Amino acid sequence: MDSSPKINPKKPMLVVGSTTNPKPYGVTGPPPGFSSKPGLKRYSDDRDSNNLSIKKSRTVVSAQDGKKIVALDVKPLAIVEADTPRLSRQFWKAGDDNEDEPVPRYCSNDAAVRVHPQFLHANATSHKWALGALAELLDNSLDEVCNGATYVHVNSATNEKDGKSSILIVEDNGGGMDPGRFRECLSLGYSRKRNMANKVGQYGNGFKTSTMRLGADAIVFSRCRGANGNKTTQSIGMLSYTFLYETRKCEAIVPTVDFELVDNSWKEITYNSTDEWFDNLETIVKWSPYSTQDQLFDQFDHLEEQGTRIVIYNLWDDDEGKLELDFDTDPHDIQLRGVNRDEKNIEMAKTYPNSRHFLTYRHSLRSYVSILYLRLPPNFKIILRGKEVEHHSLLDDMMMTEDKTYRPVRSAECSSNEEMVADLKLGFVKDAHHHIDIQGFNVYHKNRLIKPFWRVWNAAGSDGRGVIGLVEANFIQPAHNKQGFERTAVLAKLENRLLSYQKTYWSSRCHEIGYAPRRKQANHVSSSTETTRQGEKKSEAPFNNVKHDKGPSSNAAPARFMQNGQPSGGNHLNSQGGTQPRVVGDRMIPDNRIKTEKHGHGISFNEARSVNQAAELQKVKDESAKHVAELQRQRGQLESQNKQLKAKIQDLEKSKDDSQKLVSRLLNQLKQSAAKIQDMEKTQKVANDSEKLVVEFSNQLKQSNAKIQDLEKTQKVKEDESAKLVNELKIQKALLEEALKKVRDGSTKLVELQREKAMLEEESHKLKQSEAKIQDLEKSQIEVTAIFQEERARRDVIEHDLRKMLRGSSDTIRALTMKVNSLEAQKAKP
Repeated sequence: MDSSPKINPKKPMLVVGSTTNPKPYGVTGPPPGFSSKPGLKRYSDDRDSNNLSIKKSRTVVSAQDGKKIVALDVKPLAIVEADTPRLSRQFWKAGDDNEDEPVPRYCSNDAAVRVHPQFLHANATSHKWALGALAELLDNSLDEVCNGATYVHVNSATNEKDGKSSILIVEDNGGGMDPGRFRECLSLGYSRKRNMANKVGQYGNGFKTSTMRLGADAIVFSRCRGANGNKTTQSIGMLSYTFLYETRKCEAIVPTVDFELVDNSWKEITYNSTDEWFDNLETIVKWSPYSTQDQLFDQFDHLEEQGTRIVIYNLWDDDEGKLELDFDTDPHDIQLRGVNRDEKNIEMAKTYPNSRHFLTYRHSLRSYVSILYLRLPPNFKIILRGKEVEHHSLLDDMMMTEDKTYRPVRSAECSSNEEMVADLKLGFVKDAHHHIDIQGFNVYHKNRLIKPFWRVWNAAGSDGRGVIGLVEANFIQPAHNKQGFERTAVLAKLENRLLSYQKTYWSSRCHEIGYAPRRKQANHVSSSTETTRQGEKKSEAPFNNVKHDKGPSSNAAPARFMQNGQPSGGNHLNSQGGTQPRVVGDRMIPDNRIKTEKHGHGISFNEARSVNQAAELQKVKDESAKHVAELQRQRGQLESQNKQLKAKIQDLEKSKDDSQKLVSRLLNQLKQSAAKIQDMEKTQKVANDSEKLVVEFSNQLKQSNAKIQDLEKTQKVKEDESAKLVNELKIQKALLEEALKKVRDGSTKLVELQREKAMLEEESHKLKQSEAKIQDLEKSQIEVTAIFQEERARRDVIEHDLRKMLRGSSDTIRALTMKVNSLEAQKAKP
């Protein structure tokens, strides 16, 4: 969706094989029912292109013998067309050919190299994820901010041709495309964004792969304002894999038509011939989701002075025969069905709101798009099905953050003008104290999210959980589908550095969110031990091979240890990195590495002791590691048992509460039964009172029914008023359409134009007032409906209570009757 200066319309700008359906037998002119749009040229031709000429029987008289030769009346052979091959509705099966269908072959013997239609499908398989394909189209709209784009709207609608299938619409108000740029967009490999600053597009392949990944067909409408003296243009192009497959085309053909604005009227731009232009238009109407040419041209009404509208139709199905894109679950979202959707993650997202994007971005376009860009331009909006997408910064989900700066060493893979630096934000997700398995780095490239939640540490246990990061690496080349990076040495170095950052951060701070403190890594201990060991080896020599000094040796043995307990005979590193002095008698002599000579291969006592100590230390470390692993395992078992016990306790408490409620309910019922038996006369009085209450409730019910009937009459009256207003609006709309037609046809007099303009403004004002009236009527209708529903609910409640009381009274009377009979029977006994 780019904008550039208009090219010379006289130069042919057709894609390969733009002649799609040439007229048979030299028929020229537009197809029947050509659009009535103003400004389009009209053509007429009395010849019928659908009827083949049939030879009539004729009599030939021979000049020599005068005999008559009568020609036979032969009926023309019926042409039986082969069955049209049907394209599979599933994306991963659409590239397979049926063995029974003929394979299309090249229809000419020239030396030109062509693009086979199946290449469109094969090229689209680079997108393994449908939401990644949709992000490609959003990238193109965002790149149009420099040309005035303020929004991109992703929406769904119903196919106007069949009235049931869904279509996907992506529309923006960017600079649009002139005919030259329009053909580059629909061709393979053209890209003017390569090596441009702040542009993600590189390969000129995103529009084709993304549209073909989402649906079998796409039609594009683009309007571009003229610049530098050029005229305003608009173009229509159709990239239809269904058309190419079912007509068995041998090369990828993309029919396009262009218009330019001349004297406030749209005129067609023809390059080779007018017949070719009308052939392309006829093909687009036949294979597009619009039944007539008027419906096709009406799509430009959605665009203002400039912009692009992409309509993707014949959307792909999943393996179960349902649409891969789910438009029904959420009216303001587009979701995916199948393996990308995890119901457990969806429920977890409600419990852990700070982890919502990690749990839902794989199946929800709204969730994915909210984190798709690191920064959004201040005046640019992404609207998804009528509701704006709120931009979300993953920094808001992080706590205990740390800043890192990564500066890799420049290599031959990076160009000289790339800045080899990346700022990294690292921290725990705010839900990390729940110990849920959420981690990964979100790697952006030129403001675009390439790898969401990239997991570089795959630890067997719980290590690394809760750590997320944010980094923008512009020096790494993204792959064609922008869902990953090219595997290079630079990427491997970045991955190793991110892994190191995460391990260090986790080991030092995991105890702050409830994990057990981690011990220092073994490699640091072993390296320090090895340094000490090497220092001892350099300073000590076998005692039987050392050349002793001539001085007294009685003080040498006590001087082996200093006051701090460290041996003084070796060059041991102190805390400042220097060497400890050597003590000889009462004097401290700096040790400058005494030179020793070895005349044999003996091993000193200290060296042997250090080796044994190292072995014992390693053994203790191994035993400690095993013990820690066993403790962690036991801890996990205890935690699981604790959870089970808590669940059982909760169940027992719940059953206990239920039992107590049941006992109390039975006691209440028993008390009520005893009270009923003791107070028979009072109950009889209550029964009489209940009969009176029934009569009273019946009267209230009749009054409610009367009120409901009055409300229904009022609603009917208001509906009639609404219908009248609608009819008046239709009449006003017809008047407006007639006035607009007069303006289009219009006269050349300025006074008449001004008068008609005033009339239009007055009618528009009336139309707005009428719309306001309609809105008020709709509000009042909603209020009446609410009152009606409330009254009906109240009536249902009253009726339910009445039936309940009648049922209780009947049961009471029956019990009393049985009690009286029993008493009479007892009295009758002698």
